[in-house]
Amino acid sequence: MPTTATLTRHPVTLARVSGLAYVVIILCGIFAQMAVRGSLIDWQSADATAELIQSRNGLFRLGLLADFLVFALDIVLAVTFYRLLAPVDRGIALFALSVRLVMSGVLVTALLAQTAPLLLLGDSAIAGQFEPATANTLALTFLGLHNEGYILGLMLFGVHGCALGILLARSGYFPRFLGILMGLSGLSYLALGLVHFGFPALSGLGGLLLLPAALPEFVFAGWLLIAGLSRRRWTERYEPAG
Repeated sequence: MPTTATLTRHPVTLARVSGLAYVVIILCGIFAQMAVRGSLIDWQSADATAELIQSRNGLFRLGLLADFLVFALDIVLAVTFYRLLAPVDRGIALFALSVRLVMSGVLVTALLAQTAPLLLLGDSAIAGQFEPATANTLALTFLGLHNEGYILGLMLFGVHGCALGILLARSGYFPRFLGILMGLSGLSYLALGLVHFGFPALSGLGGLLLLPAALPEFVFAGWLLIAGLSRRRWTERYEPAG
């Protein structure tokens, strides 16, 4: 039976690889959400959205690929975080792993809805079976469905972040403040989703919740990439002498 120390032989390297993956996730996520969806989707006009997507079809497709890379790397992080944090508490680490994998499944399913404009707009065979106005409205509807699924995924990430925060704070080989920050991030993502679905009249608060939700991720990713973790404290706590 392997001990907790055998979960990973190179924890500092694994932490830095996780940090690199996390940085790529953040950059690709910002690109897909802001540079692509933020510039191509006009929630007030299906016709304007359709025109933008058709005129910048390459950018729209690149956003889909960026999202796919994010979700693939999310699976990598789910595994590497488990290997790094299972020595702290296997039960919580397994819970965090499971929630992140479910989150990835939800986000991939939501991404499927974002491919609808590729079928409904332009010269595709399916698009030709609808009136242009109807096709445009359907395309925007599916983009809205993607947005709702994306927020559900963020709520699951919030649960993951809370579990991750507990593990980081208790680890001893990561600074306790990282655990506090990721716990705050998780609670903020949960609050963002609760406001969106449960209290739409307070939707203006969503923007206020983005900073405490996203900023800790930048800090954590940067720490992983640059500092990794304390090898000395890992050794003292999880690798018995001899």
